[in-house]
Amino acid sequence: MSDLLFEIGSEEIPASFILPAAAQMEQMFNDKMGALGLPFDSITQYATPRRLAIIVKGIAEGQKDIEEVLLGPSKQASFDLDGKPTSAAQGFARSKGASVEDLEVVETPKGEYLQLTRKVVGKQTSELLPSLLQEIILALSFPKSMRWGVNQHSFARPIQWIVALFDGKVVQFEHEGIKADNKTCGHRFMAPDPVVIENADGYEKGLEAVSVIGDFELRKEKVLTEIKEAVAAADFGVGAEVAVHEGLLDTVTNLVEIPFGVCGRFDDKFLAVPDEVLITSMREHQKYFPVITKDGKLLPGFVAVNNTQVIKPELTREGHERVLRARLEDAYFFFESDKKRRLEDRVDDLGGVIFQAKLGSMKEKIERVVKLTRLLSEMLAPNLADDACRAALLCKADLTTDMVGEFPSLQGVMGSFYAGNDGENDVVATAILEHYMPLRSGAELPSSEQGAL
Repeated sequence: MSDLLFEIGSEEIPASFILPAAAQMEQMFNDKMGALGLPFDSITQYATPRRLAIIVKGIAEGQKDIEEVLLGPSKQASFDLDGKPTSAAQGFARSKGASVEDLEVVETPKGEYLQLTRKVVGKQTSELLPSLLQEIILALSFPKSMRWGVNQHSFARPIQWIVALFDGKVVQFEHEGIKADNKTCGHRFMAPDPVVIENADGYEKGLEAVSVIGDFELRKEKVLTEIKEAVAAADFGVGAEVAVHEGLLDTVTNLVEIPFGVCGRFDDKFLAVPDEVLITSMREHQKYFPVITKDGKLLPGFVAVNNTQVIKPELTREGHERVLRARLEDAYFFFESDKKRRLEDRVDDLGGVIFQAKLGSMKEKIERVVKLTRLLSEMLAPNLADDACRAALLCKADLTTDMVGEFPSLQGVMGSFYAGNDGENDVVATAILEHYMPLRSGAELPSSEQGAL
């Protein structure tokens, strides 16, 4: 039994591509080994922005010898009246590398047929791996891929190196001018020189020595530790903590090869903007984690995760603060500007927003929604009609605001907030927010009857 290390090194792969590609790589290897009749004990995937890798333990040294049974033409077609082999029998034998004398007549449900029974000697795993690994590289698919130089094959980003070790020896093959080797690359900035990997067992430790955490889950744990320690070290008072969002945590984990957390602040004046806006700006635009109190109140702070350790962390912090400040200034301006017009005054603006080419504008859609809401309310709950219809009239008005133009994911959220700011009652404001629910299968449902209508 032997072990295999296979690593594809590249320029930085987009974060959202990494885990699906690693899963593809593992599945393809599993399928191809099964098709070749080569059992193995276990397979482990590794993935960072600059590498996709698998380690396979306990691979059989080679295929087992098998007895292959091949059915040929019928006896009637294989021999003439004198019992001599016809061209059909001779052609079948020749195509299989055998002679007519090696064939035998067997009885089948369809009658008597010629049959060839032969022993197929299994190949050694080391012979099969070069083509198998090459096939995996060629078969990996991404949402978007690119070609580089004179290469014909595409990949998520240009391939820079390939590591392929079987039983500690290099698997000899070449892909687009890059020869498989036993040398990987460390962290781009902290350990850029090539490093030799002796065998599969030394891979993970070898990466750690050059400032790379290859295992996604271990790197994710390290990110979590870093952001928590960064908040703890900052002066936000007792009870401050990081708001961990699982999706953002996964994204950030795939943006770095080794994480370093840095905590920054923003001006208190931005807290006048709804929390959802600030959080969206931090999470979606900057990939920052917000800082909150234990009861969920947003504090004027954030945590960024760097891919490199710096000599002067304060300069890095100031850089992050400067970038976020520009984002939040825009959001603050949009918010103050949007509040100058009531949602009701924006309804006519929806006439310039296309809903669907054959179904008219968003204003026409709203008119239909109001009529349907009135009809359903009168049938089901007449006492809800006024608030439900008011919410229906205003529910899409926030599409014309600068804030939703900048943060499309906040449609409905901003409409609800602006409705409250305009003096609409809480029922109407809540219904505007909830009319988008559920956002997907299994997601939260409207809490109010007006929102459901």
